[in-house]
Amino acid sequence: MKVYFDASVIVASLLSASGGSSLLFKFIKKGMISGFTSQTVLQEILEEKKYFKFRKSKKEIEDFIAQSGLVVREKISEDEIRQYEGKIDKEDAHLIAGAVQTKCQYLVSLDKKHVLKEEVRKKFPHLKILSPKELLQAIVK
Repeated sequence: MKVYFDASVIVASLLSASGGSSLLFKFIKKGMISGFTSQTVLQEILEEKKYFKFRKSKKEIEDFIAQSGLVVREKISEDEIRQYEGKIDKEDAHLIAGAVQTKCQYLVSLDKKHVLKEEVRKKFPHLKILSPKELLQAIVK
């Protein structure tokens, strides 16, 4: 099972060792799922104003990512993003592009406002866009 991780899930796991997002990272380390993300997602997390908000140092975040087991793809290019614009919020089009480029069957996110909306899910039937809770339920089945 190949899963593409949004920044929101990575941050949730970083901040709480007991939530569903953290459990997904445990599954990566056990080899139960293959986790992917991109430099584009990591840049979003490592923006200076954001990591201060998380109350973690840049090094703590980098160490967490390095030890997470995630496979990190290069930055998503504008050409790769362009075809998804208009189907999802422009700021999130890189997530669909990244999931497709890494051949993931799943995209996991906590973004209910832009990513987890039913209308977005319907536009990408080849990709299962789920919350951590929904993905955990799919793994258990």
